Amino acid sequence: MVNLDKEQDKIIESLDAVPTLLLHACCAPCATWCLKKLAPHFDVTLFYANDNILPQAEFEKRFGELEKLVALVNDKKCDIEAVKPVKLVKKQYDEQVFHTVACGREDLPEGGQRCFDCYAMRLLKTAEFANEKFDWFATTLSVSPYKNANWLDQIGKAQITTAKWLPCDFKKKGGYNYTIEFCNKYALYRQHYCGCTPRVEDNLD
Repeated sequence: MVNLDKEQDKIIESLDAVPTLLLHACCAPCATWCLKKLAPHFDVTLFYANDNILPQAEFEKRFGELEKLVALVNDKKCDIEAVKPVKLVKKQYDEQVFHTVACGREDLPEGGQRCFDCYAMRLLKTAEFANEKFDWFATTLSVSPYKNANWLDQIGKAQITTAKWLPCDFKKKGGYNYTIEFCNKYALYRQHYCGCTPRVEDNLD
């Protein structure tokens, strides 16, 4: 099996400039480690495109936490070093897009076809936004132990865009543990579900 983390390291080591990167961000906790690893090497724009997050109040709350994280980084108030100020863009919320994807599969367990299509829904929007505007695109989703990095890589590579897909498996090298420690230190909200099934017992953050 391909080691996606090593693939990413090789790409970073080969950079001779500071390319632009559109980084799909599902939430602030997941973005912490991804920025820690990527912001020293890329001009990063976080792209908040998550129509799967229900209800809308939760969608807005998580975006607010991303705003706090960006401020911490750009004001140099944390240990994440950025070669360029981190930017943040929010896609207009449209939960109907997710309902269309999930229709008829609402009761499928986490990690099945509904999740694959949800990944694809978000990465398609990311690739479309990245096209002709960014050198690379990627997602923070793989930092979660509940997300399938190989699926994400498959979907990312399939997108038709001028931007290049950056392979990633951010749960490597203690990435997930870093997200927990960072959020505890800086009092960032850590949700207890991925987005589409707001039940605390799912614990899918």
